[in-house]
Amino acid sequence: MNRHAPTRALLLLAVLNTAWATEYTTVDVQKVPVNGDPSVAVVKAVIPDSVPEITCDVLVAGAGMGGIGAALAVARHDLSVCLTEETDWIGGQATAGGVSALDENKFIEISGGTRRYYEFRNRIRAASNGTFNPGGGYVSALCFEPKIGVQALEAMLAPEKRIRIFLRTQIVDLHQTNGQITTATAWQFDKKTALRFRAKYVLDATETGDLLPLAKLPYVVGSEAKADTGETHAADEPNPACVQSLTYPFAIERRDGENHTTPKPADYESIVKRQGFSLRMNYPVEHGWRGAFEYSFYGDDPPIPNNMSPGPFFSWRRLRAAKPEIALMNWPRQDYEAESILDRTPQDLARVLQDAKRTSVAFLHWIHTELGHPEVKLRPDIMDTADGLSKYPYVRESRRLLARGRVVEQDIVEQYQPGPRARWFPDSVGIGFYMVDIHPCGANERGRMMMPKPFQIPLATLLPKHTINFLPAGKNIGVTHLTNGAFRLHPIEWMVGEAAGTVASLAIAKGSLPETPEIQRDLARNGVPLVWFDDLRVDHPAFAAIHLAAIRGAYPLGQDLHASPDAPITRAEAAAALAAWYGEKSDRDAAVTSAIEKGWMAVDHRNWFHGDLPLIWTDIRESKLPQPLASGDRKPGPVTRADFARAFLETP
Repeated sequence: MNRHAPTRALLLLAVLNTAWATEYTTVDVQKVPVNGDPSVAVVKAVIPDSVPEITCDVLVAGAGMGGIGAALAVARHDLSVCLTEETDWIGGQATAGGVSALDENKFIEISGGTRRYYEFRNRIRAASNGTFNPGGGYVSALCFEPKIGVQALEAMLAPEKRIRIFLRTQIVDLHQTNGQITTATAWQFDKKTALRFRAKYVLDATETGDLLPLAKLPYVVGSEAKADTGETHAADEPNPACVQSLTYPFAIERRDGENHTTPKPADYESIVKRQGFSLRMNYPVEHGWRGAFEYSFYGDDPPIPNNMSPGPFFSWRRLRAAKPEIALMNWPRQDYEAESILDRTPQDLARVLQDAKRTSVAFLHWIHTELGHPEVKLRPDIMDTADGLSKYPYVRESRRLLARGRVVEQDIVEQYQPGPRARWFPDSVGIGFYMVDIHPCGANERGRMMMPKPFQIPLATLLPKHTINFLPAGKNIGVTHLTNGAFRLHPIEWMVGEAAGTVASLAIAKGSLPETPEIQRDLARNGVPLVWFDDLRVDHPAFAAIHLAAIRGAYPLGQDLHASPDAPITRAEAAAALAAWYGEKSDRDAAVTSAIEKGWMAVDHRNWFHGDLPLIWTDIRESKLPQPLASGDRKPGPVTRADFARAFLETP
């Protein structure tokens, strides 16, 4: 979040023993109190020059969705990982941040995640006796108690002996030599001791992009100006204070007939006035939505999960459907938007976090008293905290790297993208799909929602403008204030982390940044999608082949999101695929002409091509191709799209 600049001081460390030391001022977020002096969470860490050193190939700061994805990607390359985490839970927004009702896309049961992310989801269900949606919450297809998420991630990391986890540890300084990061200094809150990590690559997967200023990399905070991004809905002037609101979620249990009213918090009236607590939400009719809607507290669930249909408030993000029911409170009116937490002094940061906590406490009191539901009971054990609030706030917007590439509104929003997918990025290292969901900031922005097309994550958004052994691995990639609203969700952060971990691993092995096709091959072969398909699971045997063919334009993409892997590929589609794979024109007619002229594909005795007929293997004259197709099971009859993609898999 932020820390004071370090200061050097000559300190007496022991009798007759002196040494230089550096003092860092930071905030232990888990120690911010709801009441009393917030500065009790401000920590002054005095770190001597000589501290224990730990060497690893890759240092990953932040064990949230991006950090876990990154660490697993590095470990599968047989490299060592040091994974640090400020809190005492791994999992980030899915656990310590309290958002254990996963924000995902409507295709998530089939597409939109990586193989390892689906393993995470499957482990949660297995730990819940195979229940498809343990909470039955209708905002998400998977709602669960945060501890179950922690246990699922711990089980995934346990076999990975190359990953060392350092909980309650924060990176406070990065040291560079000749423009490259050589060491990272960290403070361990509980042990009150320092560590120094020596790594070949550093990845920033913190919730707020804390390592960007430490790495001395250019970054942006808040909203950009329209003149900068060209975005229709950007502000006229840049505004660093306009950062999406944050939230401290909490869990409540339904106990009918009982009274669990909480004490009236300090400044309650002013908080209620500022927040406008209500169960009334406005879905703007100008977007074609239903308009204002008043939610009932209890009631019947809507029939379709993850469809965002208005329904009962309590089950919106319910974490446990079995009795006693437990619900997650992460409601827009609960958001704290008055101030940003980015680039603040530690004292200010602690105060703002306390104000955010008080907002959630006031919201619960409002539910008990003014809304008239004293029967709901705060469950501190669900969040594993004394005050019942999440260990770490749900942070929606981070510092963002000024990278080699940037995704702006017009790249993904449907009004600018007429096809089934958003703008095509040939350097894609992942995919995502979620509304441009902007929760308001306290700087003259009331929030907005825009619908995107299914989009890609371009590699250029992860790359600093100059060569340095550092990569963002979460919400801190090259997106804007607006597009961050679509890129900040669980599976997308995980995918960014896997991409960053893969790039770092390949760079270490090669000694320089790898070429994009090498990165994409590695990702696709390990279950990371590069192109949007709504019918291609990560366990499909042709998953990698289809994605690698598609990203090079050598796979049929129609006016829908379907891969249709078992459908026959036509002769004309095959001609276009060959042209794209070998660097020729990919327009259908031009590709057919080229395939005939170069002798790649046969015509009949009348010199007719029959482009709409299904392809059979004998239609291709493989001896005429620039490079041979991969050998495989050449079955008689029509060639499927999947089989044709497989033929490319091992070619140059």
